[in-house]
Amino acid sequence: MFTDTVNGISRTFYQRSLGLLLLRVSTGLIFFLHGWMKVNALAHTAAMFGQMGFPMWVGYFIAWLEVIGGLALILGVFTRLFGLLFGIEMLVATFVVGFGRGLGLEFYLAMVSFAIALMGSGAFSAYPKECRNCGGMLCDGEVCLAVE
Repeated sequence: MFTDTVNGISRTFYQRSLGLLLLRVSTGLIFFLHGWMKVNALAHTAAMFGQMGFPMWVGYFIAWLEVIGGLALILGVFTRLFGLLFGIEMLVATFVVGFGRGLGLEFYLAMVSFAIALMGSGAFSAYPKECRNCGGMLCDGEVCLAVE
């Protein structure tokens, strides 16, 4: 009886695509909102990156990456690309800023971004063009790189 109840509850909550949607939307929203703040103060953002030792153009790039990439994650468009870019960005942020405060939000966002890059868009996306067999973006689903 107990096993049946636990299995029933477990099966009810086995919704991989919905879970991935929640991860994508929440992570994309965090990046979008932080990017939007940076875009609204581009001169300050560029100066801040300059003070950290980066070329000032990096501030512009990061601001727009977070706005565009955040929207892309929310919509499920080019999820693997933006997940990878966000993962790299947050790893750099962890090494530049994060270690002074311990492993915090930057490291967590890096790992979540890499996980999203590995999992792809999922079923609930505006551009569900990833092959279910190999994960390719330009694959037709029949002739693909899937290892059997």
